[in-house]
Amino acid sequence: MPDYQVDLRMFPPSVHRIVRAWYSWQEVYLRKMGSYPGKDEREPRGLETREEIFWGGRPPVMTNDCELRFFDDWELSYYLVFEDDQYYIDRTSRGSRGRYIMFRRFEDAEKYAVFLISQVARPGYYEQSPSFRWYKEGLHPRVALAKPDPVNHPGRVSLTVDQDATDRGWMSEHDAIAGSHVIVLSFDELDATLREGISPDWFSINIVSN
Repeated sequence: MPDYQVDLRMFPPSVHRIVRAWYSWQEVYLRKMGSYPGKDEREPRGLETREEIFWGGRPPVMTNDCELRFFDDWELSYYLVFEDDQYYIDRTSRGSRGRYIMFRRFEDAEKYAVFLISQVARPGYYEQSPSFRWYKEGLHPRVALAKPDPVNHPGRVSLTVDQDATDRGWMSEHDAIAGSHVIVLSFDELDATLREGISPDWFSINIVSN
């Protein structure tokens, strides 16, 4: 397994696993497209960087001290925003940015970010993905939904695990089905689940930091 060195010094330690996940799943994406990291050896054009060419995409970057852009394919971008002791996922599509999801616990935001990265990258039909299986299973039995603000945000629901006194955050009712399964898993359990059905050979690069 070849090593690829990533300089994680520009990222806070809390987001290192998200950054590593992007590189791992970007290899999967490239192999799905019949390519692999480093296949494109052309010179950069315009504002491109050599790393973008090597990976066939834009790697994660801290856009400011409190914001990680963890996915960007020029048409769709996701950001993890640290704000007021809460963790938001913002989404930009067609030049319009909106607040997508809120989590009260970082570990939930971390897992959901990796889930989003994998959704874009994974090969095969959607019907073969963990997300589709979760939608067929329905809401995880340990999770309950509520509508904290039905007047101003009628499509938004909060998620509570094991009848805890405090909910874990909010998202759209549609996203909450898969989200309920994401938040009850540990990071390692989620990682293993997301890799199901994908050849281990497609995760062939070992991401190391200096």
